[in-house]
Amino acid sequence: MLLVLGLLLGILIGASLSVAPDPVHAQFFQSTQVWMGNVFKPTGNAASAVNTDVIALIFNVLRGLFVIYLGIALVRVIQAARNDDDWQQLARTPLIIVVAVTIGDVLASIITGAPSAP
Repeated sequence: MLLVLGLLLGILIGASLSVAPDPVHAQFFQSTQVWMGNVFKPTGNAASAVNTDVIALIFNVLRGLFVIYLGIALVRVIQAARNDDDWQQLARTPLIIVVAVTIGDVLASIITGAPSAP
C-alpha cells in the first residue's frame, strides 16, 4: 500500500513539474541578484555605482557556502545512519536551513518586487 501511495505521489509531482508555466531556476536569490544589479548599475556618476561583478561575487559566495554546508551535513547524516546513530536529529538542522533559505528567497522576491523567475 505504501509503495503504491509513493508511486502515485511521485507521478503527481512529476506531472505538476512538467506542466509548470515558468522555468525552474535552481539558484537561490537569482531574482534578488538581478534586482540589485539593476538598482546599483552605473549612471552618470561612476563613483557611486557598484560594479555588478561585486554583486555577483557576493551572491555566488553565499550560494557556495550554502552548498558546502549542505554537502558536509549530508555526509554527517549518512555517516550517522551507517553507524546506527540518531541520524534524524542530525538531518533536522540542515532541513530547517533549506526551508529558511527557500522562504527567504520568496520573501526577498516579494520585497524587491522582482518576479520569482527572471
